[in-house]
Amino acid sequence: MKFAGEVGFVCSSVFVDAMKGLLRYDQLEAWQRDNPLITSGYRPLFRSYLGCVRSIAGWHNESVNIWTHLFGATITVLTVFYLLLDLSPAGSLTHGRQGWRAPIAGIPYPFPNDAQPSVTWADTVGFAFFLLSASVCLGFSAFFHTFLAHSQEVAVAWNRLDYVGIVVLISGTFVPLVHYGFFCDPHLRNTYVALIYTFAAATMAVIVSPKARTPEFRRIRTWLFIALGLSAVFPVGHAVLRYGLEGASAAISLTWLTLGGALYIVGALLYAERVPERFSPGSFDLLLSSHQIFHVLILLAAWAHWSAITEGFRYWHGERGGTCPAFVVTT
Repeated sequence: MKFAGEVGFVCSSVFVDAMKGLLRYDQLEAWQRDNPLITSGYRPLFRSYLGCVRSIAGWHNESVNIWTHLFGATITVLTVFYLLLDLSPAGSLTHGRQGWRAPIAGIPYPFPNDAQPSVTWADTVGFAFFLLSASVCLGFSAFFHTFLAHSQEVAVAWNRLDYVGIVVLISGTFVPLVHYGFFCDPHLRNTYVALIYTFAAATMAVIVSPKARTPEFRRIRTWLFIALGLSAVFPVGHAVLRYGLEGASAAISLTWLTLGGALYIVGALLYAERVPERFSPGSFDLLLSSHQIFHVLILLAAWAHWSAITEGFRYWHGERGGTCPAFVVTT
């Protein structure tokens, strides 16, 4: 019992030390107040980029938000460099689709090459859209949460970019998925890409407005993002009607696609409804708040969609050899 007490004292001391110099919600300036259910752990305003960057090494209520998306952005950027500099096409398609192993399977080589004659620059563009959009979204998010403690002007600017990044990720994910969903119908592929970016532009125009960035607009803002994501129902539903459930599932891995969408929606709803801190204000100030859970689920959703994209690539170029038509058109 004495040992347990000593451990508890040490843990308490660690959290007390971590909270030194941090502010309570009621000590914040009016423009900083967003979630009253997170009652403590706020950094003071540094009014310095260097001060904000140094705070990354500390422990506060933005630490998990910063580190999760900084990690995700780093991984996606490294993947881009890996593809550009080091990866060989050898073995990229040897085993076809990987099923449940897709998230940990090797990275396909999406560049035209002699070993994979069916691969075209359309594949390259699809992979580029996803990886670059993920890098932008996660990078903007990490920077926003880092520089939130700079000043009102800087926080507002990065907040706007944070929302823009979400739209960029959602629309950028569509490009390779629609490419593989309508691999043999480039006209339909291009039509859906154009429609998706029209929806994305409209969403972006709304969410960058000053009113849309206020806490009162949180639920509406969340549902705008969800609606943009759910616009995938149209191309996916069309692919299922056109090629049948089995054919569409093979082309775009509906399992991974659906899982990714579900993770995004669950995370967004937790964020909008401020769960779990709604049930115990102050208990989740530093760890497991709704925004932190949302960040983790975004990473998992992006990973699931990466799996769907790579499975589509392996199907068309590994199992099909790029041949069309792959399915019997039903409608």
